Amino acid sequence: MLTSFSFGAKLSADEGLAKIISEHELQKVSYVKLFEGYDGSDFSSNAEWDRFLKKLCKEDKVTLTNEYPQLCFKIGAQLCEGQKYREAYYFLYITLREEKNVYTSQNSYLASFHETLGQVYYFFRRFDLSEKHLKIALHHSHVSEESKIKLYNTLSLIYRDKFDNQTSEWYLRKAYNQAVKLKNETWMGILSGNLGYMALSKKENEKARKLIEFDYQTSTKSKQKNSQVNALALLIELDLMENHLAQATIKMKVFDSLMVSETNSQLLGALYRTKISYYEKLGQYEHALRCFRKYISYKEINDERRQFLNIQNAEFQIEFEKKQGENIIYKEKKQKDDLIILGLFVICLILGLTSFIIIKQIQRKRKQDKELLNLRAQKMEAELHATEREMRALLSTMFDKNKVIFELQEQVESFEKTQHSKTDSEKEAMLNDLQSFSLLTENDWIEFKRLFEKLNPGFFDFFHEKFPEITSAEIRLAALIKLNLSNLEMARTLAISPDSVRKTNLRLRKKLNIESLDDLTRFIKAI
Repeated sequence: MLTSFSFGAKLSADEGLAKIISEHELQKVSYVKLFEGYDGSDFSSNAEWDRFLKKLCKEDKVTLTNEYPQLCFKIGAQLCEGQKYREAYYFLYITLREEKNVYTSQNSYLASFHETLGQVYYFFRRFDLSEKHLKIALHHSHVSEESKIKLYNTLSLIYRDKFDNQTSEWYLRKAYNQAVKLKNETWMGILSGNLGYMALSKKENEKARKLIEFDYQTSTKSKQKNSQVNALALLIELDLMENHLAQATIKMKVFDSLMVSETNSQLLGALYRTKISYYEKLGQYEHALRCFRKYISYKEINDERRQFLNIQNAEFQIEFEKKQGENIIYKEKKQKDDLIILGLFVICLILGLTSFIIIKQIQRKRKQDKELLNLRAQKMEAELHATEREMRALLSTMFDKNKVIFELQEQVESFEKTQHSKTDSEKEAMLNDLQSFSLLTENDWIEFKRLFEKLNPGFFDFFHEKFPEITSAEIRLAALIKLNLSNLEMARTLAISPDSVRKTNLRLRKKLNIESLDDLTRFIKAI
């Protein structure tokens, strides 16, 4: 035995192989049991660990044992735990090829084998094969109760990706009930979030909120940031749907705090998608538009990454199947060459076609999403322009009405000079007309303020908070300056004389500590 074993030094691939063979021969312990005591930290580098695994599965002293298929599965399962699905597939494929009656045998480890292989096939988006192995595991006599949760959940994801929502929800409920039965709080949180999303899509808001809040609480407790962020986004969407703006605002602040220094493009995309709805609900369309642009950029990044991963997986499977085919050709002699080559061609053709279809579907979906989001942006801009036109029309109406008021005032003054020639009924009618127009003008100002705030959010609040001593008349004048109205237009709009406009302007500048009219205009334009 090598001396480096005794001192606990890091192993090379060759040393690790020699060590496990020596232990097997001396201790008469199975390779499967011995391998459970090894991991990557025992080796000098990850590359040496990978070489050790491959050497172990190619060593004649190992391949000739009955436990060889199970050992390959153990290696594959350990790699899957580290999400190394491509590396794991090699060893799982050996188990699939070497284990006798792999689909019908009740060997205890095969329940976990089919579960693991089903997860790997799901990663490769080969849904039919994934479903096949997951269902074998689900009905295996040695399947654990804990494993059933994951099996049901993955089957739910498969049917979701196949757009069979009814079957997907059925499996999701099976998974949730199993988690409740076992009192597995972590899984209960994850699954309740998925069920809450389905309930929300069916407008079952009360049910959705209860499920999603439970997911948010458990994911926060267990520090599962992805689940926490997704649950929080759904809760904000619920608040906005139900007009709970104060609650939505509080949650949005929590959302922002969670995303400080965040670099994950999927989570950032979820943040800005939520902010679009939030600012639209508040009527802050410029903020919504900015968030929309950021969301688009992150969505494109995520789509490109997903597309690249799908292509990589397809290429890997093609290459892997090709290599395995070459090994089979080498082992099974020349008479099977034609059949093996034909099988490889069919597999490559199917995988190539699958890759092509996936890429086209992704491109089509991206194009549709982009067109939809562009239409949404155009709609937002059109609404802003419509609001501006409506406000200008209102100002024109007010201008015309106040012009009539001036004319009526002149008539009243003329009447007072020559009242001996007018009847009381004529005087009363004239005063009623003036009062009617004045009341209409005040109501129009209320409507003007509503429209103005849509175009300039926070304008009036700015003056109320920063300069509480400014009067309503002075704030109205500031609003008309913001709209580039001349002194005469402001006088007629406000139903006052040009001289009164100048005096109000002077008072406003004094309260703002601004000397020139140009400086006042620039100050107001900057708000």
